[in-house]
Amino acid sequence: MLNAFRNFTKSRYGLIIVFIFLGLLAIAFAAGDVTGMRAGITGANSGTLATVAGQKVTEQQVRDRLERYVRNAQAQGQNITMAQLLAQGGFEAALNDAVNTAAIEAFANKNGMAVGKKLIDTDIANNPQFAGMDGKFSQQTFEQLLAQNRLTPAQFREGMTTQRYAAWLVGPVALRAPAPAGVVTPYVATLLERRTGIVGFVQSLAMDPGPAPDANTLAGYYAQNRSRYQVPERRIVRYAVAQPDVLKAQVTPTDAEIAAAYKKEAAKYAASEKRGVELVQAISQSVAAKVATAAKAGDLAAAAKAAGLEARTIDATDKAGLAKQVSAAFADAAFTAPATGLQGPVQLGGAWFVYRVTKVEKIAARTLEQVRTELTDEVGKRKLAALLAESRQAIEDAIGDGATFDEAVAKAKLTAVRSSALIANGTDPDNAAYQPDATVTAVMKAGFGFEQAGDEPQVIPVGANGSFALVSLEKIVPAAPRPLAQITEKVKADYLLDQALAKARAAATAMLPKLQKGVPMAQALAEVGANKGAPPKPFDFKRSELRGKENFIQLAFDMPAKTARLVEAPNRAGYYVVYVDTIQPGNVAGDPQGPQILQSITQALGQVGAQEYERQFAASLVSELKVRRNEAAIARLRADLQRNGAQ
Repeated sequence: MLNAFRNFTKSRYGLIIVFIFLGLLAIAFAAGDVTGMRAGITGANSGTLATVAGQKVTEQQVRDRLERYVRNAQAQGQNITMAQLLAQGGFEAALNDAVNTAAIEAFANKNGMAVGKKLIDTDIANNPQFAGMDGKFSQQTFEQLLAQNRLTPAQFREGMTTQRYAAWLVGPVALRAPAPAGVVTPYVATLLERRTGIVGFVQSLAMDPGPAPDANTLAGYYAQNRSRYQVPERRIVRYAVAQPDVLKAQVTPTDAEIAAAYKKEAAKYAASEKRGVELVQAISQSVAAKVATAAKAGDLAAAAKAAGLEARTIDATDKAGLAKQVSAAFADAAFTAPATGLQGPVQLGGAWFVYRVTKVEKIAARTLEQVRTELTDEVGKRKLAALLAESRQAIEDAIGDGATFDEAVAKAKLTAVRSSALIANGTDPDNAAYQPDATVTAVMKAGFGFEQAGDEPQVIPVGANGSFALVSLEKIVPAAPRPLAQITEKVKADYLLDQALAKARAAATAMLPKLQKGVPMAQALAEVGANKGAPPKPFDFKRSELRGKENFIQLAFDMPAKTARLVEAPNRAGYYVVYVDTIQPGNVAGDPQGPQILQSITQALGQVGAQEYERQFAASLVSELKVRRNEAAIARLRADLQRNGAQ
């Protein structure tokens, strides 16, 4: 679990601002969803853990990073807890990251760099996640998304500022220069190394597991293996969905509304005309006259080509469309010109034109009755969108005024639903057949964004059609193993399988000295009573072909020649016994794949080098600037997090 965190810290800019806002922008907003991540675990404060060139690194900043990582991971269905993150070094990584963040800002400011408010405002305004229904920036959408993520606009702007500093400083450092041939060639030779051998399999199911366990033995086995039967944290949420289909009956357009819409769009339904034209545009009257003379025979395109120009053909369009494609002056002339005959040369809007009208389409006016169905649909959609927006705003206002979930639902005339105890991705550990729909998936993501039952309900989008839901967390069911009484048969089967696996290991271990003395694999399997499964299987692979191969093939490339080892098969199925026969060193020049792999590895190592430059640059900033750590405060925070994470 922490590997994903560590890998992210090695990516571009990730080393510097992993958890605060770059991760938020890259993961949450890009996915069209912002999961609530309220800062602080328990008793958060702004105590100073370190200072970098006078800039403070606070307890709250470290808590923010840890809390956001856990919440984001849980929202994506990863079963990770704060205690697990801390046990794998998450605290130190988050603290170092906060120090690096402060260092890069301090260094940027020290060297005269400044991120202006206008630049950040522009980035925010151009972010499509903050667009309203009209496609333009919406302050309401912006504030709602931040509120769902427990962020203030000031915090969000601060994070974007940090991201900008990181891009300016780290980007130029991470130049991807190709790796030296003296480094790459030996590495590629290793990838081209070839090994041959044979694999035998000692199957657990072929072993006699012995008698079934009595009650005491079973209870002891269950106690030692409780983690196998762990059910992830589950949550029960209540939610109410406002769906357009349900509200349609409330927005049926009246005759007066349809008539008003018809009147407002009178120009759209009035009689109109479309014209198609063929034209040539010239920079001088003399050139235009030359084209016009040559085109009298009828071929304007050929005349234009002879003059070194190109004729344009515009299909039937209205006057506004023609003005947009050419110019307003040309459109005025084209819509008053005769329907036949060559026109020009004529100067229109500063340019000289030769043209002819190729098509005239007369469009009759449409009466109100003719467009009633079209208008009914358009007016209905507008009213429905307005009703959805009003309903959502009314619910948010009610929640802001202190209304409970039930009060807000009743006022909005919605129907409340209670979920089962589900995990973060919406599935039910007690019902494998249950498949959550998109609404339940969105609701559960929001449900895992709450810190505790009783937190203020949240309004979230649940569909592209404008649907939204009011969500409230009712109960948190902590992660815990299933009771033995519920899974007695499962635990009994696991016990017997473990007994058989132990016997399979003993048999496989007994084969190793036989193989190293030259006994054939099939004979060794027979001598230990393990020849009832699949026959031995030879292998012949290069190291470059290991990706996706079984673990016993991976093992073969960590062994000397003429030796044997064993490795457990997945799902306690038994043990593979691996014997390596030959090892053939790689030859870059003599292998057909050598040049291709050489090129690929050169590029890959160049990227690794760039990442190392990034890490070294960040480390040099910390070394250059004056960093003071408050070890007592750091120790207190670590202890507090560990204590609360274990609860």
